[in-house]
Amino acid sequence: MIFNDLHDVPARHDKDVVLDRRLTVLETRFDTTLTMLPNKADLADLKAELKADIHGESAHLSKWMAATAITMVIGFGGMILTMMSRLHGA
Repeated sequence: MIFNDLHDVPARHDKDVVLDRRLTVLETRFDTTLTMLPNKADLADLKAELKADIHGESAHLSKWMAATAITMVIGFGGMILTMMSRLHGA
């Protein structure tokens, strides 16, 4: 048992060194990652930009919907007038 106890001491020391190294690497990664994350000002700018884009697309789609509705009314009106003129003419 004394033999195993003597061999465990350097192994524990090596594990501490390895764990310290791994902890240092992880801290470096976290510090690097945290600087790249957006802050409140970045998110506010993105929110304003997205709102502007959404309102612009909404206006564009509204124009297309109105044009489609007007075209359908004119088309169905023309079909009804054509059918009525053919029925009265026959």
